Amino acid sequence: MSSLFESIHAWDYKPYRRMGVTVDEELFYSKILTKFVEVINPSNVLEIGCGNCLFTLTLKTMLPKLNLTSLDLWNDEITTQEVRGYLRGVDHQLVQNLFPLPFRDGFFDLVYVPLYFYNVTRNLREDLSKEIHRVIKSNGFLILIDLEIVRKMRKSFLNAGFKERDYRVNQGIFFSLMEKTSS
Repeated sequence: MSSLFESIHAWDYKPYRRMGVTVDEELFYSKILTKFVEVINPSNVLEIGCGNCLFTLTLKTMLPKLNLTSLDLWNDEITTQEVRGYLRGVDHQLVQNLFPLPFRDGFFDLVYVPLYFYNVTRNLREDLSKEIHRVIKSNGFLILIDLEIVRKMRKSFLNAGFKERDYRVNQGIFFSLMEKTSS
């Protein structure tokens, strides 16, 4: 957290399926993600598994001109109405969907996936990594954000045609920046 004010206001948001990651931690990790995104400077960005949209909120607040689409399947745990409330005053594009991805081939410059794949079986992850590869432009990027204990999952994405450009760990969460190297 960068301030006590943010920590106090973290209580305004519900945690959402993040393997014990607190709202404070989500806000912290979303700021790390923002630094990656600033360097890449993409036009079209896709967030897969946005949950409570705190990553969306941080990115759109810090990079308001970013064209960002956020995907998830909201339910009784957290509703789209609640998520839209979190994003009030922020230009946002929410899509109630996950896989298969409802986008044409090579549409996005960047796809990021925060704390989603830790709970996906290897066989399914192999298929989903190919689907993510499909929607990213040639020389576009993928940022995986997940628990360090499942860091070997990156192999599925390398097998799908990505090349890892950067790998960092912060407080048990890894950030893997991958580039699409083949069509």
